[in-house]
Formats: sequence, structure tokens, C-alpha cells
Amino acid sequence: MRIGVVSDTHNNLRNIDIIINLFNKESLELVIHTGDITNTKSLDKFKKLDCKFSGVYGNNDRGESGLIDTAESNGFNFQEPPHVINL
Repeated sequence: MRIGVVSDTHNNLRNIDIIINLFNKESLELVIHTGDITNTKSLDKFKKLDCKFSGVYGNNDRGESGLIDTAESNGFNFQEPPHVINL
């Protein structure tokens, strides 16, 4: 299984697009985000991934309105840390 790991995207929409294109070209089965997405627009962009998307909310994600709802509506498996994934 090939996975991608990303963190601290901090609402950098340009870099998120680059990350998504890179991961899609690599035909990954899973991408894990280790926190600090920072807003719903950034999180929503990850629906363009051609694989499952999972992760944890970082310290900069706490209190950000709508992140949990956005993750759920896109079928992303996000939780408060720590989050264990068995592969």
C-alpha cells in the first residue's frame, strides 16, 4: 500500500493544489494529514484526491468553525489526536 503524508497546509490553497496533483499522479491509496489545515475551504479542496483521506485536527484547527462538518460531508476520516490507523 502506498500512502502520502502531509501536514501544516495552513490555508495555502496554491500548495494544496500542488500536493493533490502530486499525490494523484502517484496513485496512492491513502493520504494522511497530520494537522493544521486551518479552514473549511482548505479541507474541502482535498475532495479532489483520488484516494481515501484521513487525519487529525492540529492545534491551529481548534475552534475553526465547520471543519468537522466539512470532513464528515466529504467522507474524510478525521479525529482529534491521537488517531491510530491500522493498515
